[in-house]
Amino acid sequence: MKTLNKLCASKARILPPAIIFSVTAILSSCYAWFEDKVTYNDDTESVTLSTLMAEDKEVTKLSTPEQVIVSQGLYKDKIAITWSSVDYAKSYRVERAVSVPNSDGTYTVPDEGDYSVIKEYVYDTVYRDTILSSPSYSDSEYTYIYYYRICAENVGKGLESSDYTDPTEDLTDGTGWLLPPPSNVEAWKGKSTSEIQISWSEVDGASYYYIYRGEKENGNGMEYIDSVRGNETSYSNSILTSEQGTEFYYKVCAITSTGESSTYSAIAMGYTLLDGAPSAPDNVKVVDGLGTSKESLTVSWDDVSVADGYTLTYSVYRTSSSDSTYTCLKTGLSSTSYTDSSSLKTGVYYYYYVQSVSTDDSDSTSVLKGAFSDSGSDSDSPAIGFILSPTDSLSAEDGDTDSTINLTWYPALGAELGISYTYNIYYSDSASSDYEPLLYGVTGTENSSGYLVYEVTKKSFYKISTVNSSGLESSLSSAAAPLPSAPTSVTASKTAYVDGYMDENENTNSLGVFPVKITWSKPSDDEPYGYYVYRSTSRTSSFRKLNSAPTTELYYIDENTSAKAGTYYYYKVVSVNSLGQGSKSNDPSTDTSNSCRGWGALTRDQWFREYNNTIKQSQTKMTLMYKDGTSALGTETASGDISGTLYYNAAMSGIGAYITMLYTNYADYYVGDDSSLGVYFLLNGNTNTSANMSANGNMDGTNTASTDGMYPGYAVYDNLVIKSGAAGGGSYTVCTKDKDGNVVLKEGEVDWTVGEE
Repeated sequence: MKTLNKLCASKARILPPAIIFSVTAILSSCYAWFEDKVTYNDDTESVTLSTLMAEDKEVTKLSTPEQVIVSQGLYKDKIAITWSSVDYAKSYRVERAVSVPNSDGTYTVPDEGDYSVIKEYVYDTVYRDTILSSPSYSDSEYTYIYYYRICAENVGKGLESSDYTDPTEDLTDGTGWLLPPPSNVEAWKGKSTSEIQISWSEVDGASYYYIYRGEKENGNGMEYIDSVRGNETSYSNSILTSEQGTEFYYKVCAITSTGESSTYSAIAMGYTLLDGAPSAPDNVKVVDGLGTSKESLTVSWDDVSVADGYTLTYSVYRTSSSDSTYTCLKTGLSSTSYTDSSSLKTGVYYYYYVQSVSTDDSDSTSVLKGAFSDSGSDSDSPAIGFILSPTDSLSAEDGDTDSTINLTWYPALGAELGISYTYNIYYSDSASSDYEPLLYGVTGTENSSGYLVYEVTKKSFYKISTVNSSGLESSLSSAAAPLPSAPTSVTASKTAYVDGYMDENENTNSLGVFPVKITWSKPSDDEPYGYYVYRSTSRTSSFRKLNSAPTTELYYIDENTSAKAGTYYYYKVVSVNSLGQGSKSNDPSTDTSNSCRGWGALTRDQWFREYNNTIKQSQTKMTLMYKDGTSALGTETASGDISGTLYYNAAMSGIGAYITMLYTNYADYYVGDDSSLGVYFLLNGNTNTSANMSANGNMDGTNTASTDGMYPGYAVYDNLVIKSGAAGGGSYTVCTKDKDGNVVLKEGEVDWTVGEE
């Protein structure tokens, strides 16, 4: 409920100046009106003055959404995010960060700077994030973890956006992942004459597995044949006598308790033996294939005997650690070795299988295929090989001095098998120039995470190669660059003139707030490629990235659509290298000078509305102006809730009255109701009123908002017209300034109706 004094001030419609009255009529207007509007009834429960004056606390900032739930393995192509609704929120903003598996299989929790906006203006409390438009078993996204954070917004109502939810909090389940297809699907190849057993790896959350079979290698025309429960990871397919020797192709999908289906697995080929088929080759191995070559791997095996009248040949197949699908490399081989140079990739283990095939010399259509060799990844003696590979995890981190860098990398492929390597380090002064040798034969020191670390002289870019015991050197790794130093002198404008954005009331947001300009200097010891700018209403958390691509300028204009008067914003600027990497920034939490804290200037109209709140509050402390008749004459002084005084004097002047209201260092409000943030408006000056017996007249005086407050400036009352005891025409003259006292918006007119809304 509004206070008594505010009701009277509202009725008189003179919100910013003093209440005007004449001796016989004006002085009694509020009193008479109040008696008309408030009925006294002795039979009802008594109401105290404090009850009448109680007001609900104004909502200025939205609450953080709660009960965030992210789907975990529920859908093959999307992730669903839900959260509880927030009072007064009009929409929600959804951001996502992606954590990919590290070289050692672990995941890194993303920093605030890793989040990107995936959807603004979500008008519901659920959002479905489509990750894959055409999901396939080979999509790497099935190995990712997705982090989501939500904030509530209501730009149109002038409410500050909420803080972001924290995906890592115990009460917020902000991480999710896709429902993957079954992996490592295998089918027996000649292990039986009557059945083919299919096996696969378990899928978390699967209630059932559906099995499909067909006879085409490309998977076309497959039909559903059966299902097993989610606690089973194998299935035995009985084969008719007439089907013996036929190559069948299988795929599997997982089904959840809600009926959602994963995408299909990779295709697995299987077959049963025919009587008389040759045995599987023994001693299948990759000859010198553990990082001993950069481009090929040679497989060998023991010869298999064959009955007279038959010709024996061999077929060679391959799977890999990145793709369990069998690839046929060669058929019709008569020798017992094969060199594979077909699309071999670094960083991948390859597994080889050999199949014996006998053909009747008298009937070339009579072909008997033997079982595949037992040489896969689950074998006691796998035929494993890989080409010499560079590391895939090189990073450049701060060294012990400003002139050094700690290169960090995970040991190259094969180190986990006990193979010893050394490493050569290369550098370049630019991303486009050739790399030059920096160091040879480096071994590095293993840290607690299993990574190798070696300190080097600081350069712009690095690459690293792997060298085996024979001196063979791999190709170079991907590039790494040092993270640039943080920018210095990060400064945000404070109700200041921003060139190009201060055309009267244009270029503001819907709440009458102009943009903030953030400036900084490049670090003295570095040359960053660019910068990302972040903003928050907190010094310590909930920062959101403002630019989608790094800016190469040393400034940024924040056209904050949700900025509202009376709110401080904190800015963080992160330096990045040309690879888009960076984490070093200014620290708003330790910025005691508040240089990185900023807020936009206000339009004259909005400035007057904010200023007028203190004027209205000050008038509630007056007692004489609300008395009847001549009892309103006299002098009184009221103190500001924070500082200063308001002096009131009402005296006869001819046939009317003249009222003086003098503000001296007067303040009622702190910024955001937080004393540590300083005074909102600190006022000094007069708002004087003169009126005749008909309650008509005018005002004069100037009231100045000091630079000690949030929005310096002044309001001039000389053009305000009083009609029938209320503001009834004319205008205020308003000039706004910055915190140094410089003019932002020169004197301009504000219509008398502003502040009357």
